[in-house]
Amino acid sequence: MVAAREHHRTNGSKPFNFILTTWGQDLGRSRTRSAKTSAITKHPELSNVLIRLMLSVNDIALASDANDEWASTTVQPRVYRKAAARMYFIRVLMGHVYEGLTIIEHISRVTALKAAVDRCDARTVAAYQALDTFIRSPEMKTLDRFRNRAAFHYDRQLPERHLREIAQHSPDAIWSYSMGSEPLDWRFELADAVMDRIVIREVFGLKEPRGPERTRKTEAIATRIQDISMLFTNFAAHFVWHHSN
Repeated sequence: MVAAREHHRTNGSKPFNFILTTWGQDLGRSRTRSAKTSAITKHPELSNVLIRLMLSVNDIALASDANDEWASTTVQPRVYRKAAARMYFIRVLMGHVYEGLTIIEHISRVTALKAAVDRCDARTVAAYQALDTFIRSPEMKTLDRFRNRAAFHYDRQLPERHLREIAQHSPDAIWSYSMGSEPLDWRFELADAVMDRIVIREVFGLKEPRGPERTRKTEAIATRIQDISMLFTNFAAHFVWHHSN
């Protein structure tokens, strides 16, 4: 699962979860199959796409699982860092989803690859069509902002802008700085507050003050991204499955 939240120093909003699932209930249990290397490389026009889809599913699954572990932890000092850790894995996960969707863009531009999609089962084809619609929509820009402003880059301007906004509204707020012998001992609380503001205000584009309406909008955006995440992982896995026979 993946969860996202609005920042509050002492009380985060109700989490909403991203769940990696398979089609309905027909794959309710984990399934494993095997394929020879030659099955992946036998179609030169496909092998590049197949391995990149594999990479993306692996990365998305690991980021999602890590978030699950943090979501359920009851061990100190992990509980203290839970909210920030989950936000971190959301950022990473959404960055990977964006990169995965660029593979969909590639497929959409190549006739042979689109034909390979059409040879799949109806649900895989429908998933591709929905993803193809998404990448052409304004919503794709949300994931683009996730990748470029909150996932894989430290923006030059945004952190300082939000730092100054926090200073303007709460100049006397006290923020802890922690160091120690274990990795989780190292933390700047103020940096977590700044990143939360970047995600809510810059990535999601919600500029209004924190409150029920902004929470509703945040949850709606996150739910939509959840749907796309599930759709992509299902498409990628079943597309690879079909073409590795």
